[in-house]
Amino acid sequence: MSDVIRLARHAHHYLAIFDNGKALALYHTKRLASPGQRIVLYAKDRGCSSPGCTVGGYYCEVHHVTDYSKCHTTDVNNLTFACGPHHRLLRPGGWTTRKNTHGDTQWKPPPHLDTGQPRTNTFHHPEKLLRDGDDDEDASPGSE
Repeated sequence: MSDVIRLARHAHHYLAIFDNGKALALYHTKRLASPGQRIVLYAKDRGCSSPGCTVGGYYCEVHHVTDYSKCHTTDVNNLTFACGPHHRLLRPGGWTTRKNTHGDTQWKPPPHLDTGQPRTNTFHHPEKLLRDGDDDEDASPGSE
């Protein structure tokens, strides 16, 4: 699969990979997120991913979780929303971000602020607070 992506990203502006109608990935050859990728982020993040931030996605910037200078791709799975003030906190020696196993963006503060425990923002996803456990990721509400 990595060879297909490597070969195709030079030939097309967009590369979307589907599995039985479900989008697995949406790649873009430029540094800036495409309008399609922003739409996916609106559906996925809904707003700034910084813990406790209430800024909606319409007012956010798109952040590469793995810095673009290292990965050279703009993959929707490596993007997240960050409002302007929080986006400016993300720098070497400052706040950092990473994706957890569920695809949520975790923000890790710099060592001088606290122990460096990663945090996620649940403000835009109140349904996540109603889950009984992390292993119930695929269950839909009312499926009992």
